[in-house]
Parts: sequence; structure tokens; C-alpha cells
Amino acid sequence: MLLPIYLHTSMNENIELLHEIFAASKDKDKKLSMRSIKKIPYKTLNGMLNKMRKFLKNDEVMQKVFKEYDVDIEEIDYIPMCFGDVDVSAKTDHAIIIFNYKLLEDGDFFKDFSYGIHEITHFLQQTTGKKATQSSDDGNYLENLYEQEGFANQVEYIANQFGEDEAETYVDDLLEHHEITDKKKKDELEAALLEQV
Repeated sequence: MLLPIYLHTSMNENIELLHEIFAASKDKDKKLSMRSIKKIPYKTLNGMLNKMRKFLKNDEVMQKVFKEYDVDIEEIDYIPMCFGDVDVSAKTDHAIIIFNYKLLEDGDFFKDFSYGIHEITHFLQQTTGKKATQSSDDGNYLENLYEQEGFANQVEYIANQFGEDEAETYVDDLLEHHEITDKKKKDELEAALLEQV
């Protein structure tokens, strides 16, 4: 639930926003308006990202990823992150992680921490390698090995936090969203993305 995080905002300045948050927290079908989301002070948004960092710092999947890249998990505190208008749920551009404002519409950013796992994987790929990573725009997105690694870590996190069924549903939705219909290709991608589950 997003509400406790928002209590850092000034109630005098954001009464309308608080009413909207209360309504969204009680009604799962109700969404926060983008206008309200963009009125959230930077300090509050940064606080949300810090809560995510703190949570992920203690997560076994995140710890495993940092270990694989031979980077101290404490470095997570220094990874540049923000919210912004992007055409995907989240992206890492030149080692800066940008989460889509739309992730805040349902008032539950905790369930979106899996995007942190995925994007921090890209951050580590981009900052520890000897050459540039393949862009998600180059070639088939889901056949990109850097993306597969990010998704595999994300799916493992989802399975650990929310159960294997939720992880499998996420993979099914992902493959459907990217219109993977070829049975052989779908099976290969499912195997790659669910490998750690």
C-alpha cells in the first residue's frame, strides 16, 4: 500500500491527493490520476525508491545478482533512480534507472519492486562490463540475452515473493504482450525466463 509513504507530504497542500489515495487504497479498481501522481513531491518519490532499495538489499535474489557481478550490495544505495514519463514500465538508460509514473496509479509500488530487480540487473550489466550492452531496441527484445537475464532475475523474485503461479502468469503475460506465438520459440523463452523458478 502506498499510503504510509505519502504521509510525508504536507496535508494542507495535498488534501485532494490524500483523498484520492484513500479512495485508491480502499478500491482496487480505482486508479490515481496522473495529475495527482505528478504532484507528489520529489522528496516523497525519492523516499519510495529508498524504501525499495532497502527492501531489495535484503532480498536473496538481489544479493545473488550483486554477487554474480562482484559488486558489494551496499552499492545499491548509490544507483541513480527516478520516476519519469517512459514508454515502458521501467528502463535503464546510461546507468540511470527510470520507473514509469504509471506504476504508481494503483497505489501499490511494493508489487512493482520486481522492476527494480530487473533494472538493477541492467545497471550492473552496464557498469561492470568491458563493452556496451545490446540495447533493448536492437533486434528481438526477448531474444536479447541481457533482457533475458533481467527477466529471469525478475521472475525468480516474483516467484519468491508472490509464488510460482504468479511468476508463471507474469511470463505468460509477457510473451503474449510481445506476441510470441511460435510454439518452439515460446517454449524456449519460457524455459529461459523460468529457469531459476
